[in-house]
Amino acid sequence: MYVCLCEGVNEETVRRVIAAGARDADAVGRCSGAGTGCGGCFPELCRLLEEFGLDPGGCPAEPRPRHTAA
Repeated sequence: MYVCLCEGVNEETVRRVIAAGARDADAVGRCSGAGTGCGGCFPELCRLLEEFGLDPGGCPAEPRPRHTAA
C-alpha cells in the first residue's frame, strides 16, 4: 500500500526507515521522501510511528505544505 502518493513511497519503505532509526515524521521524510509533497500522508506516517511505539508528538492534524529548498 502506498503511504505517500506524491513521492511514491509505500508502507514497507516507511516501516524500513522507522526500523532503521527514523524517530519522527520529518526523519521519515528525509530518509524516504514521504511527507515532503502535499503532506496528506502525515496522519498515516504518525500512525506508523505510533505502531512502532514512538511518540509522533509533532505530527500535524492537517496536511503540511510542501518542503522547499532554502
